[in-house]
Amino acid sequence: MNETQLANFKTLLLDEKKRIEDERASYEADTRGGSITDESGELSDSDGNDPGDEASQLFDRDRDVAAVENSDRLLAKIDRALAKIEEGTYGKSDVDGTPIPIERLKALPYAVTTIEQEEAL
Repeated sequence: MNETQLANFKTLLLDEKKRIEDERASYEADTRGGSITDESGELSDSDGNDPGDEASQLFDRDRDVAAVENSDRLLAKIDRALAKIEEGTYGKSDVDGTPIPIERLKALPYAVTTIEQEEAL
């Protein structure tokens, strides 16, 4: 991989990292914004919401929590790929050093394994 390609991948990774961090912050704000539990962690009906509304709020909060967790996983993968750029090993598999096809990196710039290795995991 030449220096231009490497610089392009680094830019892609940094842009994606920023996008995910912004998205994650939005999800976190949503989960902090309307708690439907009281201090004990139990569902609270003190605001008079009907059970259907509370269930919907709980579902939305759970969805946002899952989105934050997914964002954390993606950010860790992006950070690993950025570290590999700094180490000089970007584009090589973490499993055995096999070159990762450029097409895979274009589709998934934070990939650290080949498709075959990913499927085997």
